Amino acid sequence: MRSKFRIALGVAVAGLTGLVIAAPPAQAGSTGRTLGCAAHWKVTAAWNECIDSPGTEIRLYVECDWQPDHTGTWKKVRGTANPVDEYRCYVKALAAWNGYR
Repeated sequence: MRSKFRIALGVAVAGLTGLVIAAPPAQAGSTGRTLGCAAHWKVTAAWNECIDSPGTEIRLYVECDWQPDHTGTWKKVRGTANPVDEYRCYVKALAAWNGYR
């Protein structure tokens, strides 16, 4: 009787371990570069950066899960800056993108 219990317990623990291992990875992404600038997001963080920007005005937009979206302030970037702007969502960053003017 005890050996059957131990086997059942072992199967249950292995099943739980399998659930943890099979969990999907955290979502992350990046936009393409426009005028040398790109936006990125990973787990709860979002930021934008520029490489060799010719003098661009950009604004960071972030879509967050379970909270209002974020709109950053306009910033003028000439050259390289990392980060230009950043924002942290409370639960999860779903996407980020730059606005240009």
